[in-house]
Amino acid sequence: MKRYLSTIIPITILLTISIIYLPNPYRYRQLIFSLIGFLLCYLISKLKIKYIKKLVIPLYILQLILLIYVLIKQEFINGSRGWINLKFFSIQPSEITKISLILISIYLIKKKRKSKLLFLIIYLVPTILTFLEPDTGAVIIYGIIFLTFLPYFFSKKEILKYSLFMGTLIISFIILYIYKQEIFIKLLGTSMFYRIDRLTSFINSNNIQINNALISIGANKLLYFPEAYNDFFFSYVIGQNSILFIPLILSYFIIIINLYHSKNIISKTLAYILLFQVASNIGMNLNLTPVIGLPLPFFSYGGSHLITNFILLSLSYRKIKI
Repeated sequence: MKRYLSTIIPITILLTISIIYLPNPYRYRQLIFSLIGFLLCYLISKLKIKYIKKLVIPLYILQLILLIYVLIKQEFINGSRGWINLKFFSIQPSEITKISLILISIYLIKKKRKSKLLFLIIYLVPTILTFLEPDTGAVIIYGIIFLTFLPYFFSKKEILKYSLFMGTLIISFIILYIYKQEIFIKLLGTSMFYRIDRLTSFINSNNIQINNALISIGANKLLYFPEAYNDFFFSYVIGQNSILFIPLILSYFIIIINLYHSKNIISKTLAYILLFQVASNIGMNLNLTPVIGLPLPFFSYGGSHLITNFILLSLSYRKIKI
């Protein structure tokens, strides 16, 4: 209980700063998302484990349907079609997928016969669908979840063997991308080439978002840049009040440490996810990492990722053991 409270307090600090610095009407929406998140935390804490288990397979099927739906029905928004736009809000199916992948992994581990092939397929299908949106950030998060549960299905020797194979494959594609771009495009297509080119643009500092974010932080003077309340909300806030860097970093440190030291596998998985997201988001705001569309947890504006993190937080303090 003490650890749970010591996690909720820094989250509340992050959300308070977020709500204060968001302009209207984003401020009120973020407040509503936060209240919904806290309410879900309470409700899930009271929900019996047997009911959570019954939701695992339906939730996985639901997220597959939603991922397919966005590919067929939704139009591109900012280069991606990962949102289902409803009348008053939007749903991002890739966020629901994070919850379903974690829960179904635990479900498979608890079965007497653990199928390696089924484990791989369960991750491969939503990964391909999300990759086609495209949502590179979400795909990487799926990879983190996959690697967390991988030792429960494969031996150390198998993991090493497949890691060497994948490493060789990735290095081969990198060499083709740098030295043989025509062959790279023939093998993987122009879409993949331009996606990688976009990821590497931060090295050349030719991205207006990154440039203006750096100027805002360095000069403590807010400039305009796209996605200011989402991916670049860190720069937006620090550009107005640089001293807030300290409570932000301390809050994330406390949250991640508390989650990591829990015995719950969901808690550890969430710790890895948050660590990557925080490092990636702040890194791209400082031009240290590629821009891959990952929001800052419990801080950037948005309902889907905020509520998803609250649900995972609540599950991480339930006695769901492997």
